[in-house]
Amino acid sequence: MKPKLLLFDVNETLLDLKPLARRINTTLSNNLAFDLWFSSLLHYSLVETTTGNHEDFSKIAKATFEMTAFKFKKVVPEEEIESILGLIKKLPPHPDTVEALQVLKQKGFLLAALTNGNPTVAQLQLTFAEINQFFERIFSVDEARAFKPNPKPYVFVLDQLKVKAQESLMVAAHGWDITGAKRAGLQTAFIARDGKFKYPLAEAPTYDCKDLKDLVKRLS
Repeated sequence: MKPKLLLFDVNETLLDLKPLARRINTTLSNNLAFDLWFSSLLHYSLVETTTGNHEDFSKIAKATFEMTAFKFKKVVPEEEIESILGLIKKLPPHPDTVEALQVLKQKGFLLAALTNGNPTVAQLQLTFAEINQFFERIFSVDEARAFKPNPKPYVFVLDQLKVKAQESLMVAAHGWDITGAKRAGLQTAFIARDGKFKYPLAEAPTYDCKDLKDLVKRLS
């Protein structure tokens, strides 16, 4: 079934995190620092969800950055941490993002975004990248009070837009996001951004794409 709704993850799927990665790696003097921090951020967001709590993603980002800095025996002043993490609001889109969204919008697909970030940050990100106009809605998991890949955020979006799961396609560069959406009943499209891989124990995605241009071709 051809999807009606295309639901996009934001960070790494649409936006390039490399500027933030370079800053974190430089600050903590280790080329693995960003990867460790980002993994910790995702890990502790799920700690919040699985223990029945919910916390602002930006606060978890700051807390896990401090933990990562301690691991590398660094003490980073609070104002510098805020400056570093503030780069999340000024990320460039991947080179294929704008054209792909334009074409998909023109083809009549309903486009929406779903991010683990809070609503304010999400709006600032997509506005800075000049892609906010393509989306019918920009959703934050805060509205469902559970982080992806818990099923609640996906179901919340479907309820809000009144679209059936089988008529919806989650587009993401993260194996965990694809897994969560697939198990919530959505179609899925994995975007193979650099260094991103599918989860081998999960069901295969509906579309396995090298980039967003590939997805456009697959949906044409």
